[in-house]
Amino acid sequence: MSEVLVSKTFGGFTWTPLYVEAIDASQCLGCGQCVKLCGQHCLSLESFTDDKGIERFIAQIANKSQCIGCQACGRICERHAYIFKAKTA
Repeated sequence: MSEVLVSKTFGGFTWTPLYVEAIDASQCLGCGQCVKLCGQHCLSLESFTDDKGIERFIAQIANKSQCIGCQACGRICERHAYIFKAKTA
């Protein structure tokens, strides 16, 4: 059985990074706050046309491999649209 990856903070405290696994499209408002906040450029906004013909936006995971597990995107999301997962070693 694989063990969960555990890191250390600058102060030496243990920390388990949780990486972005998915975004719940039914919860995402497409506001873009998470995209602007992510310093690793993991996220992007994708446009689509809804049932009424209005252009809408939704957050997408663009570069999952660049995620550092800080969960900043999830903390800024008012709708709690992010799903995170620990990485196994």
